[in-house]
Amino acid sequence: MKTEIETLVARRKGFFTLASDSREYMQSILPTEELMEELQRRHIDIFTFLERKWCCPATEPSRIWVRGEDNIAILNLKTYDEWWKNIGKKTRNMIRKSEKSGIKTRLVEPSDKLAEGMWKIFNETPIRQDRGFPHYGISLKDVEKGLQSAKNCTYIGAYLDDELIGFVQLVQGEKIIVISQILSMQQHRDKAVNNSLIAKAIAAITDLHEEWIMYGRMGNHPSLDNFKLSNGFNKLTLTRYYVPLTSKGKIAIRLGLHRELKDVFPQAMKKPLFPVYNWISRTKMRIRLLAR
Repeated sequence: MKTEIETLVARRKGFFTLASDSREYMQSILPTEELMEELQRRHIDIFTFLERKWCCPATEPSRIWVRGEDNIAILNLKTYDEWWKNIGKKTRNMIRKSEKSGIKTRLVEPSDKLAEGMWKIFNETPIRQDRGFPHYGISLKDVEKGLQSAKNCTYIGAYLDDELIGFVQLVQGEKIIVISQILSMQQHRDKAVNNSLIAKAIAAITDLHEEWIMYGRMGNHPSLDNFKLSNGFNKLTLTRYYVPLTSKGKIAIRLGLHRELKDVFPQAMKKPLFPVYNWISRTKMRIRLLAR
């Protein structure tokens, strides 16, 4: 109970508050009566959680749980050789290109040196993939704190002449490993650094004998979705449950306000809106930089 509350994330959405567990991808969550009562005491109106159907399907969902839809990008991994055969010639060539460019990838322990290298990558550019980059401007101290507080994490670094130019963070969960972050310097994007990092991550995960790898969601970033697909990840549709805890929560669900705005629009309607969203994101970042 204490652990569940410690990892709770609550967000105010208009007139109601929605909460979830930050570990919902890495650990199966079933809301107990005790937890629901505690959430009500904390003035939470709706609690939401995922059904991790790749490993732990919900056999007897409660009638008061309101069903919704979510998704993840997932890879069912058997062996490195099988993954290598399935990713396609173009992606294999990108990985070979990275190696020929002098990129070396290796497992790396958290340290001040790693934190400094990550900090430089975070602050290389305020715009990534045509959108404002939310981590731009982060302090070295905050990066160090993040490394120190991270649990069950493995880090892989990509190096060029012993300089960190990219990294990936893997988080170990129950019957899943999550690619929490993968990032590389824009000035070296011609060297396919991220492809090399994915390949090393796959090799490291096979050594751990894990079958399932998650890499975020699908459907809200076309170029990133294509990168995931080219590296063997596929979209897995999941059931997301919403538990109304108060009358405000029940009203919000009836009005459909519990869903994320980005998930309300069908994919066909999203496509023409992506350039608009990207422009808004870049504009917000430029305003933020001017306000400094």
